[in-house]
Amino acid sequence: MGRRIHFVVDPQGWCCMGLIIFVWLYNTIFIPKVILFPHYEEGHISVVAILCYYFCSLFCIASLLRASVADPGKLPENPKIPITEQEYWELCNKCNMMRPKRSHHCSRCGHCVRRMDHHCPWINNCVGEDNHWLFLQLCFYTQILSSYTLILDFCHYYYFLPLKKENWDTTSIEKMSNCCEDISRPRKPWQQTFSEVFGTRWKILWFIPFRQRQPLRVPYHFANHV
Repeated sequence: MGRRIHFVVDPQGWCCMGLIIFVWLYNTIFIPKVILFPHYEEGHISVVAILCYYFCSLFCIASLLRASVADPGKLPENPKIPITEQEYWELCNKCNMMRPKRSHHCSRCGHCVRRMDHHCPWINNCVGEDNHWLFLQLCFYTQILSSYTLILDFCHYYYFLPLKKENWDTTSIEKMSNCCEDISRPRKPWQQTFSEVFGTRWKILWFIPFRQRQPLRVPYHFANHV
């Protein structure tokens, strides 16, 4: 079966698609510019982290576009029904066409879809037999990209060393002194970072939402990084 383009004329779906593409474009430009590239220039992360982010971003938008234009399983106008399978077909009371059982009529697309799951406005298309795998790919890569972005945000504020700001009035001796201080400054363990964020050193309580957060006292040599 060849690939058929399925384009749905639905202003609501266009708005939802436009919103998703705007959020994706904003994060694809904003996250590398604010977090990835500055920390890469200062040696906090490797180029692999940047490539992984763009890899996830590319696969996310590719699965979105493919799921939105892929044929979900539209039935032909005059389907050829084998005699041995006629009992598995039924008449649609909306479009008056024969369709296999487990098919449904989509009011937004205006036709029946094989094994239709639902009509998703975020991809402006039905999710059916022929594009269900693309929809699952979209959910998977969206989850991966969102989780990766949250991890980068967390590391930017709580784990990575602070970004250095250019100061043109600093002498060479002062720059060397600051460099030595950065090298000698101890690095905060990840357990302590999470304890400060969640307000407790009991790891089991990090997953309990029914409690109050109590600020932890931070050691002096880590205070400037909190």
